[in-house]
Amino acid sequence: MLPINHAQRRIDEYLLELQSALGGLPNEQVNDTIQEIRTHLQDSASTDGELTDDSVAAALGRLGSPKQLAAMYVTENLIQRATATRSPWLVLRGTLHWATMSLVGVCALLGCVVGYALTAVFTYCALAKAFRPDRVGLWRYSDPNLTYSLHLGFVAPPMGTEVLGWYIVPVGLVLGIGLFLLTTQIALWTMRKFFRMRSSSALWAF
Repeated sequence: MLPINHAQRRIDEYLLELQSALGGLPNEQVNDTIQEIRTHLQDSASTDGELTDDSVAAALGRLGSPKQLAAMYVTENLIQRATATRSPWLVLRGTLHWATMSLVGVCALLGCVVGYALTAVFTYCALAKAFRPDRVGLWRYSDPNLTYSLHLGFVAPPMGTEVLGWYIVPVGLVLGIGLFLLTTQIALWTMRKFFRMRSSSALWAF
């Protein structure tokens, strides 16, 4: 068994790296997090009331690297802020952080990007119709081999018939707002559920 101060030094070095990686969070939250992890390490790495190099190494291995653990806390903070504000920017930042930790996060990020992109497209159609009524809308091609085309007004519309006319305004707004709310709600629900399961695990596995 190595001296206790050697094992304790490993814990202190880990916590210093973790504190540095948590630099983007409020100081009070950083201090609380460091104290929480210190207590966790002291309890989980203690063998018969003593810290050993092996027990500390095992406890640190279960936590993961300081950067991994910090990413978890930063993402959880973004989720809390996004839940309170419903900000798509914070939702995207949260899923971006999550994407760096797991494949599930990558899928969530792609879902958010697609959802918000479609939100922007439908909302733009509704608003742009007033400025380019002859170019913005949903067209049905005259060619029987083709079907429909949604045009945003950047180029001339195709040969065919405009289907919705001015109805594109309420339809675009309803679809845009609906997709925005649905994308935000699904992203927040998925992140909250995932991180509740992770935070309840004593191993802090990613």
